[in-house]
Amino acid sequence: MAYLDSDVGFVEAATFAGGRWKALLNRDTAEHYEIPVDRFPVEAALAGALDRAAAGGLTADPDGIRAVLTGSAPCAEELTDRLVGALGIAPAAQG
Repeated sequence: MAYLDSDVGFVEAATFAGGRWKALLNRDTAEHYEIPVDRFPVEAALAGALDRAAAGGLTADPDGIRAVLTGSAPCAEELTDRLVGALGIAPAAQG
């Protein structure tokens, strides 16, 4: 995960089958930065995310993932937290 001024998030992850998927968080804001959002197709990212979650034994929420990939937030980090949750990954325990 990488961020551009906390405004845009770039996700790149591997699948268990050896493939890769990438996603862009805060697409509307990315367009203001003139980032070519068409290089980050939502359906391909959704498929990759679901594949990764399933292979890892996680119960993902496809609608939640799609909402994150197409949604917006004041900070891209907020979308990252939502994506992790939608992938079925429990938040870290607060200690």
